[in-house]
Amino acid sequence: MRSTIPLIITFFVGLFMVGEFFIPHWRYRIWTAELLEWGLILAAGAYMLGLANLIQVNLPKVMKKERDWGYKAVMLVSLVVTLFIGFHDGQHRHDDGAAYKWVFEFVFTPLNATMFALLAFYIASAAFRAFRARNVEATVLLVAACVVMLARVPMGEAIPVIGDYLPRFMNWIMDVPNIAARRAIFIGAALGAVATGLRVILGLERSHLGAD
Repeated sequence: MRSTIPLIITFFVGLFMVGEFFIPHWRYRIWTAELLEWGLILAAGAYMLGLANLIQVNLPKVMKKERDWGYKAVMLVSLVVTLFIGFHDGQHRHDDGAAYKWVFEFVFTPLNATMFALLAFYIASAAFRAFRARNVEATVLLVAACVVMLARVPMGEAIPVIGDYLPRFMNWIMDVPNIAARRAIFIGAALGAVATGLRVILGLERSHLGAD
């Protein structure tokens, strides 16, 4: 029963929410909006569970001074300080001059930018391995990348004869093959999301219930 009842609830709620795309009645939209509000409430509860789990996992390691306990201590202290500032500022936490907004703009945002900046080194390493002309596909990728990079810099436009045509060719690459490939990826991701949703609704996917 512990797994059957959640599966039944998931099945009926999932079908009810899917019906929003096929039933245009205004009252039906009100019911689905109400369910979405309850979903937000459950998501807030999930955040609280995640907060409790974060403290439960990391606090004992800090107290026992296990490996990398200093980083975990900094994380927990930052968590407590941010929560305190957020609760203290209340509804005015996003106003100009609020401490919470200052922490977000001058602490969190620079740290977030730093983390993404570090990805540039991994992207450069992956590009070096991908641009090796080992086969036809890799050669096409290498040529397209070289054309785009040359067209983006003044040096490429200064090349005799072909310099005037590089920006046009680059725009064609970005507007035609690139967008076509992106749309194919998005369609594949959408089909995967639909398939996963159907598996959850039909009870074939039970990982959210703690099953293997």
